[in-house]
Amino acid sequence: MGVDRQIVFKCPQTDLNVQHRLTDEPDDRTHVSVSCPACTRLHLIDRTTGKLLGDRRG
Repeated sequence: MGVDRQIVFKCPQTDLNVQHRLTDEPDDRTHVSVSCPACTRLHLIDRTTGKLLGDRRG
């Protein structure tokens, strides 16, 4: 059974910090799609790091 963890990412559309609960369940996918409450669009989040796909910030 997976463990939930909270992540915070910056929405690239609104530049707002968005909090999301990410479930650490075993999966072969490296990224998960997240519906963003700040802009209502989908963002791809790296399951391991919690960062947005394409985010180049440290």
